[in-house]
Amino acid sequence: MGTTKKVWNFFTIAQWEEEEQWLNDMARNGWHLVRINCLLRYVFEKGTPGEYIYKLDLPDNLEHGMDEQAYCSFLAECGIDVVCKQKQWLYLRKKATDGPFAEKDDLFAKLQMTNKAYSYAIRTLSMLLRCFAVMIAIFGIALCVISHPYINDLFEGVIMGIGIGAIIAITLIWVPLINSLRKKMNSLIAEIGIKR
Repeated sequence: MGTTKKVWNFFTIAQWEEEEQWLNDMARNGWHLVRINCLLRYVFEKGTPGEYIYKLDLPDNLEHGMDEQAYCSFLAECGIDVVCKQKQWLYLRKKATDGPFAEKDDLFAKLQMTNKAYSYAIRTLSMLLRCFAVMIAIFGIALCVISHPYINDLFEGVIMGIGIGAIIAITLIWVPLINSLRKKMNSLIAEIGIKR
């Protein structure tokens, strides 16, 4: 096993192109992705500079009747390795000598990936809202059932904390992410319209 290094880095859902670029820059310098831990720590192994190129994917293959295992098998047949998976994101690589994943100015591919990231962000936000609503409902029911003053004060504080946490998470994190992806989609659509 070669030399490894761990690098802490953070990319949002809207920064998938920047993350791809960074992984490809690391590969050009001879550092090839092995895995990602905790969404922030990337583990690289020293190898031949420029041997691989990397791409991120959010497969929507389930809509087309292909499960994830079949999709990964299909990628392997095409000479593409699935390096690792984080949430629904697949980190792909292939030999640089096999050529790029797509043309650099393939606006339709960029639009499709941005749309996938946008849908993923909306689904994640919806799931978080459901979780916050369930937690508030559980503590609200407990507040109604238990009639001890100290416990009621505790539950009221927890409910308020969850509510404030939800508002902060939505307004400071998710709304800007979703807006950024929406703007990126609109820009790509306008660019496609100009080139037609």
